[in-house]
Amino acid sequence: MKINKSHSLSIVLLLIVTFSAGSFVIQWDKIEYWAGSGSNKAALVVQFDDGGAEKAYVWGYRWTDDSVHPSGEDMFRAIATECPDLYLFTQFTGPMGNTVCGIGYSDNNTISGYIEYDFDSAREDPCISFNWFSANTLLGQTSVPGWDTPDLCEDAIKRSVQTHILEHPIDARNYGYACYDYDHWHKFGDLPSMRWQAGWYKGYWSYWVGATDSESLSYSGLGYTSRKLSDGSVDGWKYTRLESSDDSDAVDGYTGASTPWHDLDYKHFDSSGFDQVTTDDDPACVQKIWRIDGTPVQSLSDATPGLYIVKENGKTRKLIVK
Repeated sequence: MKINKSHSLSIVLLLIVTFSAGSFVIQWDKIEYWAGSGSNKAALVVQFDDGGAEKAYVWGYRWTDDSVHPSGEDMFRAIATECPDLYLFTQFTGPMGNTVCGIGYSDNNTISGYIEYDFDSAREDPCISFNWFSANTLLGQTSVPGWDTPDLCEDAIKRSVQTHILEHPIDARNYGYACYDYDHWHKFGDLPSMRWQAGWYKGYWSYWVGATDSESLSYSGLGYTSRKLSDGSVDGWKYTRLESSDDSDAVDGYTGASTPWHDLDYKHFDSSGFDQVTTDDDPACVQKIWRIDGTPVQSLSDATPGLYIVKENGKTRKLIVK
């Protein structure tokens, strides 16, 4: 959830307005990427605004106990952990829990190798109230990371290789006040399959909650930690720009309410272009292997030292070749 003082009036006015720009109806039997198990189900929809394909990607989430209502955060974390192409960037920001700082999407979760933190540009950003060297006690900041900041952020990125969840280390739990520097976490390199957007002041991930029909979705007045799911719930995340790309269009109330949902993409990546290979140990076991940059590899016996993604029998694992 995003709330700035300058945005608050627009947000309050729109909290009672249901989403009507664009429409969809979730078709549960079309969802191919699921996390969890059980009879209860919910869907996660993610839509980027990065100039790439105009698609809204769909994942599913299941749970068993009817008396338990998982949070929107529970669903997002489970999907990012278990599914092969979703990446979550999140931060503990205070009593209401965690904030979604950014979302990534890449085939076989290669995205963690293409994220970097620009500490120099963050320190020059006048919008950021967090102080890395002298605590901003007026906002409740209790300590500072200082020049260790780049290393702390790099370590967090490295940990996300396994979890697919990037936990922002400069958070309210450790420093009393969170560092809202999400605009300075960038992608680099040329990975065609990768989509990534993070932001807070230039743009942010607006949160929409409702049921199967998108006409029921409304802008959330709560963050995803506080959101309680029920059977058939739908959570939609849409990247919303707060600065016009051409400096001429007015921002639509800071919620993205006028931006339509794109067509739903249930299948995500088409892996038909990758070669199938067999393991040396079990010739009958079909695998697909990629380098960390997404390049297909014919056989592990031909692999040079490095990190590889191996997909076998519907399961994905990472393998280090020495």
